[in-house]
Amino acid sequence: MTRSVTGRLKEDPKVIVERLVRLADKHDVEFEGDSEKGYAKGKGFHVEYLVVGESCTLTVTKKPLLIPWSLVESQLEKLFND
Repeated sequence: MTRSVTGRLKEDPKVIVERLVRLADKHDVEFEGDSEKGYAKGKGFHVEYLVVGESCTLTVTKKPLLIPWSLVESQLEKLFND
């Protein structure tokens, strides 16, 4: 089962990707992608992203069994609403 959330980006995608590369390295998470599409996986999660214009869709394709989908979705939505 997968879940997706779409939101408007607050910064240039290139800036966001640069930050994600640093965070992934710091937290031992595999990250592959550019300013248009990619994925991150680690810690039991696999998340894909797709950027179209100023919008980004995040799709969780795998998550730890003990973490409820409601928590995953609320945390993803915070990325666009904070």
